[in-house]
Amino acid sequence: MCSAQNFVELSCTLPELLEIANNAIQKLLPTKSKPKYEKEYKKFFTWCDDNNVNDLTENISSTMWSSYSMLRTCLSIYKNNDISKYLKITAYLKRQSENYHPKKSTILQSEDIIKFISDTDDYTFLAMKVILIIEYFEACRQDEMTHVRLNNIEFKSDRIEVTVFATKNNISRVFLITEVSWIALIKKYVELRPPHTSHNRLFLTYRRGRCTVSPVGINKIGEVPKNTAKFLKLSNYETYTGHCFRRSSASHLANQGGDLLTIKNMGTGNHQQLRRDMWNLL
Repeated sequence: MCSAQNFVELSCTLPELLEIANNAIQKLLPTKSKPKYEKEYKKFFTWCDDNNVNDLTENISSTMWSSYSMLRTCLSIYKNNDISKYLKITAYLKRQSENYHPKKSTILQSEDIIKFISDTDDYTFLAMKVILIIEYFEACRQDEMTHVRLNNIEFKSDRIEVTVFATKNNISRVFLITEVSWIALIKKYVELRPPHTSHNRLFLTYRRGRCTVSPVGINKIGEVPKNTAKFLKLSNYETYTGHCFRRSSASHLANQGGDLLTIKNMGTGNHQQLRRDMWNLL
């Protein structure tokens, strides 16, 4: 008969069950960022080997916040070691970050957005305008934009329905675009899609009135706010980063009467009516 200790150590567990349990453990890390987590985990133990560190104690502090968070998760999963209880480490990290002020993207005013869409020519800027419309209207993240597929867009008689599946919180959402001129721009862009395109990603590289089969990457999408500000001749256009449209969307929503709960629900579809009312006022 197995002892109580053996039960705890799972030494008497059937091999098949152990394999199932181990496979489940491997899936505990976030799918998208798993390589980053494992990289920090391996880097930490390489450091331990190089410095002859055999035991984990809170007197050895080797990471800053981002690395600490990933390392904490990996150690909990792989080593069953909860370093969140090491208060000296968290106190040290807090002290080190006291003078750190994260840089936030500058936001675009609603008038700037409308001016860019209205004043730029489609021959050069059509793709940028479509990216701006979709990313701003539903406050999409850059990563979400790269996962929008052609079949995620449904054209209706008076609107466009866009479904976003690959969201940060794994909850799909649907939003509507009802502005007639914007619908026309999106239709025009989609119709330029080469018939021999082998994938169904929505955003394709666009040059001089034509789309190529190459999809637009996350870095190019992140440059659209900066290039928008540059066209508008705004000062410090480099500060309009990839988070600009999402931050602008939240700011404009708040200015038009959105409360904290409404802003928190951005991206769930619950703010659609307020968003439509806001644009009707412009």
